[in-house]
Amino acid sequence: MNYKERRQLIYELVQKNKVETQEQLLGLLKDQGISATQATISRDIHALHITKVPGQDGRSYYAKAPAAVVDKEFQLRQAVAERVATVSCVQFMVVIKTSMKLTYAPVLAGMIDDLEDESIVGTLAGTDTLLAVCKDEASAQKFAQSLQAVLTGRV
Repeated sequence: MNYKERRQLIYELVQKNKVETQEQLLGLLKDQGISATQATISRDIHALHITKVPGQDGRSYYAKAPAAVVDKEFQLRQAVAERVATVSCVQFMVVIKTSMKLTYAPVLAGMIDDLEDESIVGTLAGTDTLLAVCKDEASAQKFAQSLQAVLTGRV
């Protein structure tokens, strides 16, 4: 199952069930035969604009945030400006390190994935470092330069 299909399933599960925790959501996914990590689910929740809302019973549940126009590129630029320490281009890959002691790389990877930029093949994230794999060196250099421009305040 690719990430788009998983996110669609998460959206459906949140709409059909009163999901209070990410652990509960992981269990519902497991019941559907889908294994995922908490970091992946956290990234998916962020990408789907799902947030906790108060229920009539006084408990909080995950629900889709009210519809709003989302500028994904602006959100990525803002996240890079606030949370990225370094950007390096290595052949057809871009290595992005977040600020020390931030576990933001998985969320940032999700934001990059959500751009649906065909020059970026995919991302791989650890705790504070992520790797964006591009189609070729030129694409990687262009992406790295755009991130560097944000870091240096040129954008």
